Amino acid sequence: MKTFKKRGQTPIFYFVIAALMLTGVQGAWAQMPASPGAVEKRSIRVQGQASMSVEPDVAMLTLGVETQADTAAKAQGQLADRASKVLAALTGAGIDRAKIKTSYYRVSPVYSTKQDKQNVIIGYKAETTIQVEISDIPAVAGLVDLTMNAGANAVRSLNFDRKNMEAFKAQLIEAACKDAQLKAQAALRGLAGNGAGLRLGAPISVEVQDSFSARNAGEAMMFKAAASPDFVSAGEFEISVAVAVEFEILVNSSH
Repeated sequence: MKTFKKRGQTPIFYFVIAALMLTGVQGAWAQMPASPGAVEKRSIRVQGQASMSVEPDVAMLTLGVETQADTAAKAQGQLADRASKVLAALTGAGIDRAKIKTSYYRVSPVYSTKQDKQNVIIGYKAETTIQVEISDIPAVAGLVDLTMNAGANAVRSLNFDRKNMEAFKAQLIEAACKDAQLKAQAALRGLAGNGAGLRLGAPISVEVQDSFSARNAGEAMMFKAAASPDFVSAGEFEISVAVAVEFEILVNSSH
């Protein structure tokens, strides 16, 4: 007599067989060896640096002009007269008017310094500053003497600059990146002594930090009026660039 099973009814031994088959597949997959060419990825972060000295080719001279009188109107009038003479001296020396500008102007009361009259106004002070861009650096000393005689009271500052600084910066960034790469390669050579099979890969990220330091001769020549060929020395710019580079490290899994 034949026995029939109902539709949808699954004998228990089918579940057992299915479970055994699945276990066998998983075990075989876990035991499969990694492919010989497989590469594990790691990274190394290093600092690269580069610096150089360049000669400036432009000077930024800031002159101070100041007057004092018993009324604000007189102080301003005297200031205008002095400032115009300084401007005339500069343009007469061949400085382009577009390279000269007035950057500061102020009129303020002057109070008595006597103990019993500290709140008493005894006059008014008018002051301004004139900024000059000078391309002929050897001529700076003579221009200072010229403007002092024309009516300027002091040299507020004297700074030097380089017009094509960006070109030098680009060179330094390239040199700093090469320095970082050399350091990373040296580090891997030191670490590869354990047979790790390390290789330097492509850069993952790069951070550039530039810094500039320039000599300021303004304080050295403050209040000094006598011109001399050796009076002003522009010196050199020390330009430095630092980069932080993260490189990929390739690790051969066969090692």
